[in-house]
Amino acid sequence: MTRWLTLVLLAPGLLLGTACTPKDTTSSPKPKSSTTTQPVAPTSSAADASVAVKTVYEEFWQLASTIDKRPESEWRPSLSKVATDPQLTRSVQGLGLLREQSIALYGAPTARITSVDVAGSRATVQDCQDGSKAGQADAKTGKPKTVGVERNPITATLLREGEGRWRVSDVVFGGGACR
Repeated sequence: MTRWLTLVLLAPGLLLGTACTPKDTTSSPKPKSSTTTQPVAPTSSAADASVAVKTVYEEFWQLASTIDKRPESEWRPSLSKVATDPQLTRSVQGLGLLREQSIALYGAPTARITSVDVAGSRATVQDCQDGSKAGQADAKTGKPKTVGVERNPITATLLREGEGRWRVSDVVFGGGACR
């Protein structure tokens, strides 16, 4: 998504392709289309876990690109199917800021996952996301204000929680070039 959208989501932490945290270069990453998202069932093998992680990660972005059209009361319950804190709270807060500023999201980013590393109940996804057909628009006129970039490096942490479901816990827009 665009840098502006990333900033709006970074500040309050909006999940919607913009609800992320800045890259911390002093430490390693911390763990962590349908508008109706069903969490992926628990898995046992590493291959199954990798597929489940990819699926939830992609569902996160699909939902993030449309959630602002829903009533505010639906944001947290809907997002909690694919996200957990701190990303869940960042995303909900970011959505609120966008709405206050009369900004709507348009389009949807395309995940281009380059790697998935599963270690126990934590997974790390490396993505070279294509946000070139998505961005922010004026909520009243629909006129685009920003447009995303074609190759946006993202590192996401997903956590497998108590009931065995994977959820996005942290999204970091790293800047620079995709690997």
